[in-house]
Amino acid sequence: MSLYPSPTTGLGVAAKIVVPGNVVPDGQEAKADVNGYNNVVLSLSGANGPTTFQLDPQLQDVAGNPIDPGTSYALTQVANGSNPVLTLTGVAAASGETAVYSGTITGGGSNAFAGQSFTIAGFENASNNGTFICTASTTGALTLVNEFAVAETHAATAQSIQGTAVYTGTIVATAGSLVGATFVVAGFTDANNNGTFIATANNGTTTLTLANPNATAQTGQTATAVEQESGGNALTYVSYGFKTNSGGTYKPVNGGAEAVATVSATGLITAVAEGGTVVEVSYPWANNSAGDIVSSGNIMNGLPIIKVYGEVSVTVLA
Repeated sequence: MSLYPSPTTGLGVAAKIVVPGNVVPDGQEAKADVNGYNNVVLSLSGANGPTTFQLDPQLQDVAGNPIDPGTSYALTQVANGSNPVLTLTGVAAASGETAVYSGTITGGGSNAFAGQSFTIAGFENASNNGTFICTASTTGALTLVNEFAVAETHAATAQSIQGTAVYTGTIVATAGSLVGATFVVAGFTDANNNGTFIATANNGTTTLTLANPNATAQTGQTATAVEQESGGNALTYVSYGFKTNSGGTYKPVNGGAEAVATVSATGLITAVAEGGTVVEVSYPWANNSAGDIVSSGNIMNGLPIIKVYGEVSVTVLA
C-alpha cells in the first residue's frame, strides 16, 4: 500500500468536502447550488421541521471540480417511481421509545427499512398513527420510534416517505451488495430521474432500486449511476455527543455529553433529543483508509486518520 499519491498539480486529488445543510443562518448568503450553509435543523416530533436529513457531501479537487470516487454503472431505462402502501394488522404496546407494528412488510427483511420514515394510518387509537422513524424491519414487522403506542389489533397501513424506482442497465455486482450505498445518477433527459439517491436493492445483473419516488418512466437512455461510497474510498460519518435541552437549559446529562442526533453509514441524520451537535463527514487522503496507519486500529471515532473532512452543525428542536 502506498501512503502517498504520485505528485500532481492537485487536480484530481481530493482537497475538500462540500457538505450542504438545510437552513441558511441569518446574516449568511445562500449559495446557488447549496440548500444551506453547513447547518441542519431537525425536529424531534416532526412538528417544527423534518425528523431526518440526508447528507449529500461532494468531494472536490483544489480547483473545485467534483470527484466521483466510486464505480460507474451504465443505465438505459427507469420505471415510474412508486411509494407502495404496506398492510398492517396490529401494533404491540410501546417498549421504551419504540413499538413493533406487524403486517406484510414486503422488502423489509434484514432491516432494509431502518432509517426510513413511515406514515401510519388506520388504527383506532390515534397515538398509533403518525409519521415515525424505523429502527428495524423484517418481512413481518416494522419497529418504529413511537413511545406512545398502545396494543391494538386492527387493519392499518404504512407508507414510506422515501419511495423507490427501479433503474435498469448493466449493473454487475453481487445481489444485495449495493444496498445502502449512495449513487449519483446523471444523463437522463427527464430531470426527475437524475440526482443523488440511496440504493435499496440490486438483483446482481441488470437492476438497481433507488430511493426516488419521483422518477418518471424512460427507455432508450444513455445514463450512469456512480457509486459514491466504495471499498477503501468510503466516505465516513460520525455524530458527536453534545448538549441536550432539559427544562429549557442546555446542559450535558449526568455530567457528560449525550447523543442529540445519530448518523447512518450513508449519511442519514436522525433526531434523537432536543439540543445541538456536530456531524462530521470524512474521506481518506493519500490512499489511507481507516485504521491503516496504526496497528492498534483507528482511535479517532472510526474516521480516517489522514483525511479531508467537512462538518455540519445540527440543531434539534422539539
